[in-house]
Amino acid sequence: MSASLIDLTESRLLAREQAAMDNPDELFYCSYLISHLNLVAADLPESDEAFLHNVQESLDNAFAVDQLSDQDKSGIKSLWQDVCGETVSPIAS
Repeated sequence: MSASLIDLTESRLLAREQAAMDNPDELFYCSYLISHLNLVAADLPESDEAFLHNVQESLDNAFAVDQLSDQDKSGIKSLWQDVCGETVSPIAS
């Protein structure tokens, strides 16, 4: 597993978090995703694909038990898809 995808994903989320200081919803979404990313990264996934899959699985499991609003779930999913698109494209090229 290349640590570069984890680092790149985290740096993109941290940049989004910094830019979202005036948007409490996006700030929450970023923090929520960063915590899941760090939990998955601590288990040292075997590949980039496993890392992305495990973060998605972690989110799905959390959504099943967390008492988040549908708006929060949608915002988190949307941000995760945006960040995945931003991080996977540079790695693939």
